Amino acid sequence: MKSLRLIAESTYTAWIIVVGLSVYWHYRIEQEVPKPYLDEFFHVQQAELYLQGRFDEWHPKITTPPGLYLVSLLYLGFLSVTRLINYVHVADLRRTNLGVAGLIPFHFWFVINEIVVGYDGYRADRIAFPMMWSLAELNHAVFNICLFPPLFFFYGLYYTDVWSALAVLTTVQFYQRKWRKFLVAAGIASLFFRQTNIFWVAVYLGGSEVIRQLKRGRIGIEYPSTVSVMDIVAGSWQHSCLYDPLINQASFEDYVKFALSLAAASITGFFQILPHLKSYLTLLAAFGLFILRNGGVVLGDKKNHLASIHLAQMLYIWPYFIFFSFPLLYPYILNAFIPQNYMLLPLRTGSIRHQLPRLKVAVPMMGIMLLVVHFNTIVHPFTLADNRHYTFYVFRLLLRHPSIKYLVVPVYFICAWAAITALGGLPNVQVPTSSTASQPLVIVRRGKRIRVPPHPSSWSVNGRGHRVSTAMMWLLATALSLITAPLVEPRYFIVPWLLWRVHMPSPWPTGEEAAAKRRKKIRSFGAWCKATFYARHDHRLWLETVWFLLVDWAVGYVFLHWGFEWPQEKGKVQRFMW
Repeated sequence: MKSLRLIAESTYTAWIIVVGLSVYWHYRIEQEVPKPYLDEFFHVQQAELYLQGRFDEWHPKITTPPGLYLVSLLYLGFLSVTRLINYVHVADLRRTNLGVAGLIPFHFWFVINEIVVGYDGYRADRIAFPMMWSLAELNHAVFNICLFPPLFFFYGLYYTDVWSALAVLTTVQFYQRKWRKFLVAAGIASLFFRQTNIFWVAVYLGGSEVIRQLKRGRIGIEYPSTVSVMDIVAGSWQHSCLYDPLINQASFEDYVKFALSLAAASITGFFQILPHLKSYLTLLAAFGLFILRNGGVVLGDKKNHLASIHLAQMLYIWPYFIFFSFPLLYPYILNAFIPQNYMLLPLRTGSIRHQLPRLKVAVPMMGIMLLVVHFNTIVHPFTLADNRHYTFYVFRLLLRHPSIKYLVVPVYFICAWAAITALGGLPNVQVPTSSTASQPLVIVRRGKRIRVPPHPSSWSVNGRGHRVSTAMMWLLATALSLITAPLVEPRYFIVPWLLWRVHMPSPWPTGEEAAAKRRKKIRSFGAWCKATFYARHDHRLWLETVWFLLVDWAVGYVFLHWGFEWPQEKGKVQRFMW
């Protein structure tokens, strides 16, 4: 009870501000847009059918499952029974999403807390490391994530996206705490909001569980080394252990080594892993039964939402990340291309030039991207037929000249590098690994015993960011959830961004000495300002707050006040939105 009370008190300020801003946004929409807008027409009509008990009727334009309408049925049914409402208005349905603004900060808090404190996954206790994020920074990060513009925008409209995100986050929480029965229930609930959530609750979490079990009680190959691919595979095969270096020490070859190591270790440890995958296999089986019964993935409008391979989605996502998260990512770009002695002192976080892709990797990767752009650029008819969405203007720019879509390939590449590198943390954080991780590994190949020594500069995952396995599982789930969608919409990138953002490491060193410096008393107003905005608080969080508030305000203002008319629909206001 004491820990729960501490959590509630620590998140109170962030919670009250998020809820206050969301309520104001809902109020402004109700003033300016009292009638259903765009896809709300379909969702409101379907919700009304459910409220009337007509569960066997389905709107032909709705592609997603009925989770949103079931939530509305419970919420509005309760209000009706208690006689708090007599007539259902679109505002009442929109409040179904507004309620998420009051719930989701706590879910973010729990998820990030498990990641940054360090849950060992095997015992009920925690790793003996002090928190890398201070309590103020943790609350600040939660506050910022709740303001993420594509998420915040839909707090005020009747769309499925905010409940979909909440359901996925809830499932991640149950995975972290190893509550498997609740995980299955939450995973199935997430599928009632969006079908592509199967890749997050089954593939992403299932893959993470495989990695967690392979590392349990085994010596890992936890360092970048010059050992050949065959030696890595042999070691993984013989010991069922993983080659899983830290992102900030890994090269492109290390990602390939990890994939092969995971395959070899999974095969030899299959029967030890299988019992731990029952929850995720149950979710996959349930989803498979749904597809068989439904005759496909989408429920309605199947002609315009045919599943296809759309690899270019994995190019578009990276500028999306940079646009929204450049306050977090700018240090990586600056430190990669500008020498330290030419930078302002507060920006000197250590060079990461060693993490830049080598030419022999960059050229083939950009070549593959060019092939994807040339052969797999899919422009859905809806994209260029509706000028109310911002993607209309992005694609109109990309297609203005045939060469533009090829010229932006280096932008895709640099943005992808920055987003993945950020999961490894800034290079100014150094904590040695435990003694277990530094044990050598002995493998037998061709009758010879090969002793693989530990890398002399190994670091703990809690001290310096995440390992290659985290990035690979995230990339796999992101790719599966996006490349099957022919339509490009910012809403589809919400869950990938959220799960990328909650894994963002702290830039601060850990350890008692570093923690003591951050607890040192402040004796002047100037020192307080320095500590609050930079020295003891990640300044990138302040930049992120300002940027998100600015984007939220700009998008909200344009939506509410920059309406226009189509010649074919005189007197009807059209509005810009995500």
